[in-house]
This record gives sequence, C-alpha cells and structure tokens, in this order.
Amino acid sequence: MPMIAYDWDETRPGALEIDLVEHNGGSSLGHFAYTLTVTDVVSGYTRRRALLGKSQLAVLRELKHIIAKWPMQPWGIHSDNGQEFLNAHLKTFCASNHIRFTRSRPYRKNDNAHVEQKNGFLVRQLVGYERYDRPEQVEWLNSIYALHDRYFNFCLPTRKLIGKERRGARVKKTFDTAKTPVARLIESGVLSSEQTQRLQAYQSSQDPLTLHNQLEMMLSRPVPSSTDTAEPVEAV
Repeated sequence: MPMIAYDWDETRPGALEIDLVEHNGGSSLGHFAYTLTVTDVVSGYTRRRALLGKSQLAVLRELKHIIAKWPMQPWGIHSDNGQEFLNAHLKTFCASNHIRFTRSRPYRKNDNAHVEQKNGFLVRQLVGYERYDRPEQVEWLNSIYALHDRYFNFCLPTRKLIGKERRGARVKKTFDTAKTPVARLIESGVLSSEQTQRLQAYQSSQDPLTLHNQLEMMLSRPVPSSTDTAEPVEAV
C-alpha cells in the first residue's frame, strides 16, 4: 500500500485517519485496553471505540462498527505502520468497500497528524492515562465515547486551518469560523438530501448542556469494577 499523507488543505470529506491509543497505565506488560480513534481530516468528525487488546480482527471489528455508523461512505483510510492496521484483513475490507488504504512514512508522525491531535484532546484529556484492562472497563469507556461523540460532533464548534503563509522563518496560519464537525459535513455538499436531513434533525434534538452534564456525571463516578456495568449509550 502507498505511503502518503493527506494534503493539509484537503477539501473532500471521507478521508479518514485511524490510530490506537494505549491504556496501559505506564506498563506495557499484560493485556490492556486500547482506543481506536477515527477522524475525518476535512470536517473533523470523529468517533472512538475501546477494545481489549489489539488483535487484527478485533481492530477491524471496531473499525467496521464505526464506519457502519459514519454519516457518509468514506473514500480513504490512512494509518500508521502498526501491524494491527497493515494486514490482509483491513486491506481486503478496504478493497471490497472501494476505500483507498494508505499508510504513513516511517517515523513521520505528522503524516497522521489529524488523528494524533484528536487522541490528545478526545482521549487523553477525557479519560486520562490510567490502566484499563477488564471488559467492564472497556464497556465503560465505550459508554463515555458514545455520549462524547454526540457532544463533540454535533455541539462543539472548532476552528479549521484554511491557509498558511511563510514570512521569513515564521509561518502565519489562518483559521476559519468555528463550526461543529456535522455543520462542516453538511456545508461540504457531499451528503445526499436524506443524509443531510437526518443529521440536521438529530442535531436539532441535541441539548449541549444536558450532554455536558451527563458526561460530567459519568466521569465523576468511580471506574467500574468487575461487579459493575456501564449503562450503554447510543451514538449517532
């Protein structure tokens, strides 16, 4: 598969970057959870799923789960060089769904910069650096992500880089007006009328304050033990 990076000024939604975040608490010994982060480089639309371990089939299973709920059909998937991504299972999935599969150049983290940035903002700042290594903790993480995906994609405006100008040794960056990822998808014009109406209807039904309070409540509770279960939350 080719080694590339998406252009910083890519304009066609559907170009996805994917990455895994470890939840090992500082020790790579034993079995522990990971978060799979998938982000659209144009709109910023992002979804996450936690899983226990990083087997190729488990990673593919969660990626399929995310893409099945994506607002539109992706045209590209870009990963780093981890074997959990560079394998025949993911390659076959992409080929059968007419998705271009590309990877980063070795030791070039900026080739996957969009999702790396989301990992810090939407994973580490949200659930921290603790060790999660039990199924009930993975379930808890996924309940958090399901709710936060709604909050981030439908309610949280962010700015997007739209221009770079070099002035001597410095680069001046220009950003657009802050918009939600869903608003960027709708304004891109690539969605069908049915897809647009569905997103608009769902967005109008969301209450940012209620979602924020629900998240604060979930995050303030102790992480589930083996005798607890997290209440599932449906994400759109």
